[in-house]
Amino acid sequence: MSDLSPFDFINSVSRDKKDLIRNHPELTPEQAEKQYNPFMVNRGLSYFPDTVLHANEMNRLPGAFKEAQYRYYLTVLRPNKRFSKWHKAEKNNDLDLIQELYSCNRRIATGYLKLFTEEQLAELRKTGEAGGAGKAK
Repeated sequence: MSDLSPFDFINSVSRDKKDLIRNHPELTPEQAEKQYNPFMVNRGLSYFPDTVLHANEMNRLPGAFKEAQYRYYLTVLRPNKRFSKWHKAEKNNDLDLIQELYSCNRRIATGYLKLFTEEQLAELRKTGEAGGAGKAK
């Protein structure tokens, strides 16, 4: 069985205009619809000026059926090649170290990072290099 990625659906509604849910050669419509991820497709389409409002409208309707959302995009978007790099969080070694030592998520570690002085960060880096002996809580 072939797996469909969010990029397959984005290309389908943007460029190809081929219905992947109803006309996929290897998958039944139920299987194809199950692989449709509304959040990721909305996110992918939110990067473009001509589709951002449509993506926002779909975000406002989280309970909409997957096939209905897909059909909406297939119908209203004009064919256009859309490609954009996905935004990812920047790599920050200090944040990673704080997350590891304090066992917290990135958002909380960002708050902690603002509280540390440069000297305290240097001390944390030494602790991290030493293998993290004595995890802080």
